[in-house]
Amino acid sequence: MGHNGAMLAVLWDEAHLWGVLLARSLAAMGANVRLLRAHEAARGHLEAHPPAALVVPGGFSSRKAASLGGRGLEAIRRYVAAGGAYLGICGGAGLGLTVPGGLALCPWTREPFPKRIQHFASGNVVLHPQESAFTPTGLSAPLAPVWWPATFRPHGQGVEVVARYGEPGPGFMMADIPLALIPEQVLEDWEALYGVRLAPAFAPGDPCVAAGSFGRGRYVLSHAHLESPGAPEANAWLAHMLSELSGLELAPAPAPAWAIGLRPPAWDDPALTRALELMLGVVELGRAHGLFTWRESWLLGWRQGLPGAQISGVLAMLDHARSLSPTDEALSFLERRRRGFARDSELLARGLSGYLLAERLALTLSRVDPEAVPERGLREARFTLFGPPPGAGGTAGGLCGRVLDVLEEAICLCGRQKSG
Repeated sequence: MGHNGAMLAVLWDEAHLWGVLLARSLAAMGANVRLLRAHEAARGHLEAHPPAALVVPGGFSSRKAASLGGRGLEAIRRYVAAGGAYLGICGGAGLGLTVPGGLALCPWTREPFPKRIQHFASGNVVLHPQESAFTPTGLSAPLAPVWWPATFRPHGQGVEVVARYGEPGPGFMMADIPLALIPEQVLEDWEALYGVRLAPAFAPGDPCVAAGSFGRGRYVLSHAHLESPGAPEANAWLAHMLSELSGLELAPAPAPAWAIGLRPPAWDDPALTRALELMLGVVELGRAHGLFTWRESWLLGWRQGLPGAQISGVLAMLDHARSLSPTDEALSFLERRRRGFARDSELLARGLSGYLLAERLALTLSRVDPEAVPERGLREARFTLFGPPPGAGGTAGGLCGRVLDVLEEAICLCGRQKSG
């Protein structure tokens, strides 16, 4: 397979925060990156311009599959089978499995969650690297973040385990509860009294990173977010994996630090600036009412059940867009979409503010009058803001989806004059 120079392709649809993290990490490694849209994959871009590797960031795998459609999924399978390389992180790893809507690059499937709470695991874990071409020499037991991962269900032959889970590390949380702050005896009491096991679905020794072959190509699937800032050993491991997969020489550089809203903009567009101000105002409202915190300088923490992940995604995309030097194509695109984008940004911020205050009222009344704020009304507000939940199929919807659609394309166009 002839490669498109020394190019890595990143599937950009339905990645949002996780796509931005990956793009920033790859830039620090010195990688030449093309952001690939799902419709381009479906129309033959991978066949016409095969990259050295296709990297699929985190995000909901079902939404990535919906964006790609049958033609896009089959195009990726053909690319890998013909000798291409695939790296999937978290949701991108899930897309590579043999599951409904998946690529079936790997014969493994996804383990169902016995309790939904077990999916809400996040933070640092110790990883135990296994002997592999994808493991750098001298790596012992690095800390690496996981952000609400699924769990592999091993099945079939020919899959290599590259890393296994160890114990949870500093800052590990189950939903909005810091695990290290709950005594072990209390955790045991909760399980005995309430049937609640506050522990992740994965256990020490379970596979976290897997690799294998598909046709003439290769894949690596990682539930660990090796691209996260503040995890230099994980970042260096990611560079090694990608170098091995793609044949490129990437620098084992740490992912750059990132604080949303603090960088001077390169793209100082009033619509982008106003949208970021509005969303930061929503965050401050949530913080004032005890609904949000800044877990990292680039990621919100939130009370369980609130849309912190979606808001983090919009914030990340806005901040990243403003950090880029716009191309003529990007400027023209945003100008065409300016009026609708500005309107939707205002409506999204206003709707989120009202919704968060209603959730705050429901929280206050939950013991004295739990029916005062009907769940049906909150559910309808969430649908207006975000569309159907990920499990219902389709892509990101509602007002949030419309704002993200513009940002996805604007960011994508910012790189086109440089990388083609």
